[in-house]
Amino acid sequence: MIPDAPAVDDSPMLQHNEAITGLTETTLTQNGDLDAGFLKVYAQENQFDADTQAIVAQMKHQYCSALDPDLEQTFTDTYFEYCYPWCPVLDRATIASDIARSPLLANALALASSHIRPPLLPHSGPEIYYKRARTMFYDDQEADEMMALKALCLFYWWAPRSPSRVHRHSYVFFKLQIFGMIANYIMASNSSWWWTSIIIRHAQQMNIHREPGQGDPSRQRLQMGLRRRIWWTAFARERLTSLCQSKPAIIDPSDCSIQEPTLADFPLDPQSQHHGEIFIYWVRLCAIIGRIAKFLLKSNTDGGMVQSELREELVAWIHSLPSRLKLPINTTSTTSFDRDVHQLHLFYLTTIIILHLKRSEGHLPQALPPAILAASCTARVLRDILARGDSRFLMAITCWHVGTAFIALLQACRIPHLSRPANEDLDVLSIAVKELQKMWASANVIAQGFDRLRKPQNFAEANEDLSPNVALSQTRIGYENPDSMNLENGFDWMRFFPFISKSTGGIADCLLSGRELGTATRGFPSPNNELFHEALLAQFHDLFHPFDDYNSGFSDVNFDAP
Repeated sequence: MIPDAPAVDDSPMLQHNEAITGLTETTLTQNGDLDAGFLKVYAQENQFDADTQAIVAQMKHQYCSALDPDLEQTFTDTYFEYCYPWCPVLDRATIASDIARSPLLANALALASSHIRPPLLPHSGPEIYYKRARTMFYDDQEADEMMALKALCLFYWWAPRSPSRVHRHSYVFFKLQIFGMIANYIMASNSSWWWTSIIIRHAQQMNIHREPGQGDPSRQRLQMGLRRRIWWTAFARERLTSLCQSKPAIIDPSDCSIQEPTLADFPLDPQSQHHGEIFIYWVRLCAIIGRIAKFLLKSNTDGGMVQSELREELVAWIHSLPSRLKLPINTTSTTSFDRDVHQLHLFYLTTIIILHLKRSEGHLPQALPPAILAASCTARVLRDILARGDSRFLMAITCWHVGTAFIALLQACRIPHLSRPANEDLDVLSIAVKELQKMWASANVIAQGFDRLRKPQNFAEANEDLSPNVALSQTRIGYENPDSMNLENGFDWMRFFPFISKSTGGIADCLLSGRELGTATRGFPSPNNELFHEALLAQFHDLFHPFDDYNSGFSDVNFDAP
């Protein structure tokens, strides 16, 4: 007698569950979601639908992720060497398998790495890799949402044009009928703000911004460390964009319960731990930068008190750095160079400059002493980088660092005892921006401004008309406030710079020597120095028309990279 065959459950739910085996998390609703609209009533159906969409996307893959083995290894090495500290979304243990099953991620990695360090072997090039990855994303070719987020984070290293105007390239999908045939067209934005916003919205849809409680069973299947690294990468970029481009932030920290990143979220090998430490301190700095942007972008009745608190936050941050992350520029030459530590401090120095560029009745901001010293330190950092012969790893936002430092140093050129070192620092910035032009379209705008603003005739004409006023303002400052190392409210701004000495550079030497003599800020503008303001305003009014809409961070020019 033949036994009866076992009953087969061919229900749609069972087939569905078998199909999703092997998929990582799709767009789902976490138990930690507040569910203000009571949609959890339909949680089962919602999850079923999300998984079904993921299955369909996985089954209709149209692209191949195969990279030449030599190129794949090179791209991987480049990412971990140059990108990982600022975008730690990939892991050495899983990157090969991730690339093998995700054409989107493979092309995104190739885009970033080939732009930073182009291989000499034949390859498609960053533009082709970017277009492929962008098309795959908009065609819903990636079923794994976490894989898509990883790929989008790597778009940061591609800037096909300078977004100096509002482009009509936001994502639009439309159909055009030609001779009876339907063609689908995609127009996609190439801006950092656009892609960062997409990452944030996708992450919020996946509830990455809310961390499940310790007793939540979903924690067992979620990669909590990876989720934190992705979220805080997007958070840091958005805070920088908020200050750099004067954009409102999407992320409200009060809506988030995700933990801040810790070293436990990174692999245990020494290099990953070092890069993780840099990332952690960068995120902390970007949180302060976000608060500064919010302060500068709205009127505050208690502005003085708030600004004092923000200064103290910056001071606390710079003094909290462990010795291995401190900026080693207190000697004439840098012997212990770490490119990531140098880059980390560029964000800090630019923030000091922005916080101490004073708005005026005219279009030109006044650069107060902290801004000028921070700009000189920026030049020193870039000099250290340029001396080592490779600057392609510098991110596009470096254009913002350079452009901001230029404004402060250009004003320092009008102070006689700072003129020579200020011009030397400007020469370094000019070399840096020429190198940045090889990578980033935004650098072209800055380079053109540099060339025009430093023309000899512009300097000569301005000095002929205004040298008496400048001299008078210097005399008044010298006698008016001989020990003016403190700004308003008695704040000692030298606390911003624990890493400098007289050997750091010419401007640092002048200021520290002047401090010993009680004349450190002779010739500098001050909040009450109207003569200095009037002299500079007349001197630069015609020179700064590209920055006529000046605000906290050059809103009319995007120095951030997609």
